[in-house]
Formats: sequence, structure tokens, C-alpha cells
Amino acid sequence: MKLTFVVLVLAVLLLIGLLCFRSLPVPVSLVGLIANRNLPSGVGLQVDSVSVGIRSGLNVRGLRVFDREKDAEHSFIAGADAIFVDLLARRVLIEGARYPRLPDSYYAPENHERNERVECEFPYLPRFSLTLIRPDILAVKAEKVEANVDVARDRITFDRMRLDWPDADVKMSITGFCYVDLFRQVVYGEVRGQARQANIRPMLEALDVPVALPYFDGFTNVPSPVPSWCGWKVNLVNNDLDLYLDLHPALGKYNQVPMSKADGRIHLHVYTREDFLNYNQTIGPITAKGTGGRSLEGTVTVSGTNGYNTVEVDAKSNLPIAEVLRIAGFEGDYVNEDVVGDSLCKLQFRFPRAMTDDYGLLNGKGHVEVKHGQLMRMKGFRGLLEAMPSVAPAVSWFTDTTQATCDYVIENGVVRTDGIYIEGTLFSIKMYGKFDTVANSLDFTVRVQFTKQDSLIGKLIHPLTWPFTKLLLEFRLTGTPEKPEWKYISVVDRVLETVK
Repeated sequence: MKLTFVVLVLAVLLLIGLLCFRSLPVPVSLVGLIANRNLPSGVGLQVDSVSVGIRSGLNVRGLRVFDREKDAEHSFIAGADAIFVDLLARRVLIEGARYPRLPDSYYAPENHERNERVECEFPYLPRFSLTLIRPDILAVKAEKVEANVDVARDRITFDRMRLDWPDADVKMSITGFCYVDLFRQVVYGEVRGQARQANIRPMLEALDVPVALPYFDGFTNVPSPVPSWCGWKVNLVNNDLDLYLDLHPALGKYNQVPMSKADGRIHLHVYTREDFLNYNQTIGPITAKGTGGRSLEGTVTVSGTNGYNTVEVDAKSNLPIAEVLRIAGFEGDYVNEDVVGDSLCKLQFRFPRAMTDDYGLLNGKGHVEVKHGQLMRMKGFRGLLEAMPSVAPAVSWFTDTTQATCDYVIENGVVRTDGIYIEGTLFSIKMYGKFDTVANSLDFTVRVQFTKQDSLIGKLIHPLTWPFTKLLLEFRLTGTPEKPEWKYISVVDRVLETVK
């Protein structure tokens, strides 16, 4: 018995001695068995090699996490090129950590709503420091990430986090914290610091919400890194995802409109209900300043629900109207740069998720107001101003300050309205008709009155002047927004139309 005990002690001392001076390989099958017992069901783990030593610590090469229900080679969930664990100093270094995307249930064409808790426990570990070298997490690529880590049975906390961006010309970093809480079934984190558009945009692509990209890409020529704040929350039960971005770019342009500064928040909520992957994205409230000191405030909400996209805009501005149109994403050269005005709009558009340029599938409604504008300077009204001298004097009043209101509906790509009102100092214009966005054609009747619609004198005189306005000062607007055609409807035309 004594001899056996002595041999056992010598063997242990020999093993300790070997571990002090060299690393010993560990069977990968043993590592997989231990790890898989602590992972959620359906998730597997593979490694290329594992070795351990007292001085060299634990070394893991070629770590891969995969979906057990699929071919491991084609169901990659996460992994790392190498993991080094210093047991004595309690330091962990991971090279090439990769988490390319959220679970397959998030991306599947026909998602199915789930309400299942993630049932697992974390092994208890003393507090240690973590360093990631060149990680790629949801397409966010950093040069280095550092954090302190606390691991309990149902919670992992990463605090004192610091992420350094890989940009070579400017040193930028963000700091923050993150935790995984199995009791509350949530992942939550916050970071703040500086970043560039190119650092953040790939994450929006990885989340596979392409409708968000045009609004994000609207910012161009921003010369300096942007002060930013980012928060995220993942519900582990139903995979709901919330992402918050608080951005403060200075200078640069938005949809080619020069801006001196902008302050705004983006909130992206992605969730699965029944068989649809839905999302709500709110851009705003945003407060921006143009280079001339004029302001723009507003909120844009983009949602995808049950296979349809809906865009809602609520904004007010005193920027030139041409710039407001470009900021909203409208192209074209319909308005002069000097046409200013205080504008207010509430718009809503709805179209199938797969729609590209098929305006025949577009539906919506809206309300637009403009005050203190010079709307008659708009290029679209040039034909009206040219036609007026032959039928009425005092054309100069048409270039005076005007205000306007418009309510409209869109049905299968056709914009209809019976309530466009434009009012000047001594006149008002009422327009009604339609704009077919599919055929790109205008069809409006325009009536000119020499009193303001809401003035006292207008209410008194309007019954007397209505027959003359009806017969003498009506026009037809046809053609396209690029080439509008104005035609005066004469008394003869009106009589002939009545005879027909």
C-alpha cells in the first residue's frame, strides 16, 4: 500500500512538472463532451486541438459552434481561430472571434414565432480579463476589444469594455458594457464613443433590413468621426431585437443637401410573429441645421408587417423647399433653390415588401402645409404665369408670399386630391385632379380667384365673383412633372364641354 501511494504521489508530481514546462494535449472528444453538456440543446461544439499547461495555460485552436440539426460545415453559428487562457493571471485572449449573424430563425423566409426559454447554466468562473484581436461580430470589425468578465450560474457580465476601430488615419474607440441574463432571458448592452458610417453600416446589412440602408446612406461627406451611442437588447425567448443608434454628425450632406449639424436617434425593432419577420425602424426625432442656419425637425418611421412596408413621415422645416424635397428622397428639378418656406408634412406610404419600382402597388395618404413661401416661383407654375397676362392683370401678385395646404390619397400609384389650396396676398388657387405615377402624367383643373379663401373680403365677394372665376379663370394642367402643360379653359371651351 505504501509503495502504491509513493508511486501515485510521484506520478502526480511528474505530471505537475510536465505541465510546468510544457503543454500536454487534451483529447478533443473529451472537450466536446464537457462543453456540449453545458450548451443549449441543438447547439454543438468542435475544436481542432486543445492543450493545457500550468505556465502556458489553456490553448484552443479552431473553435466552431454549430447547429446540431444541420450539417456542421454549413450551419456555422460562431467560432474563433485561437483561444489562449492564462490560468494564473486570469486572462483570456481570443484571436479571430466570429459571430456572423443571428440564429437561422431570424433570417428564414418563413419564420415561425417561438416562445421558448433558453435553458442552460454557465459554469462559475472567477473574474477575468478578456481581449479580442480582430473580431467580426455581426459584421462589426474592430482592431481590438477589451473587457472584464464576471461569470455566474445565470449571468455573464462584460464591463469596462473598450473597442478600438481598425481605421489607420484616425484613432477611434467606444466604451461600454454588456450582459447575458438567463434569469430575465435577455442580452443587453450599451457603448458610446466615436465611429464612422463605414464602421456601423455592415451591421445593418448583417441584420438584413435593407429598407434601413437608404436612410443611413443619405449621410455623405461627413469629414470627422461621429460622436455616437449604441444600445441593443435581445429577448432570448422570442428573438425580438432592439437596436438604438444616437448619432451627431457635423457638416457633411444628407441626400446632397449641405448640413452644418444633425442630432438624431435610430431605433430598429425586429420581431417574428406567426410566419413573418417584421420590423419597425424609427429615424428620429431628428433636429438638423442647414448651412444657412435654417432648421429641419422630424421623424420617419419605416415598418414591415405581414409582408408590407409602411413609411410615415412627420416633419417641419424652414429650409428651402427644394432642399426639403431632396432630404425626403424626391429627385428632380421641379423647384428653384430660392423657394423658401415653413413647411409641415404628415405622409404615409404602404407597399409590398418586395416592391422595387412598381408604383402601381403604392398606396398612401398625406397632408402638407407651406407658410411664408414663394410657391409661384416653382418651375411647375411657370406655364400658368405665362398664360395669365392674356386673361387677367396684376400677374406680379403671383410671385408674392404664398401659403398652401394639400390633402391627398394614393390608390395603386395614382395620387388624387380635391384640396390643393395656394393663397397669396390678393389671390387664391384651388387645384383638384390626379397624378398617375405609373404613367408619369398630370391631370389637374386649376381655378384662380382674386381673393384669399379664408379672408373676410373673400367670403363677401366670392359669391359675386364665382361665375366669372368659373368661366374665365380656369386652367387645365397636363403633361409630366418635368414638362407641365398649361391650357386656359375659355368660355367657348366651357360651353362646348357643357353641350357634350
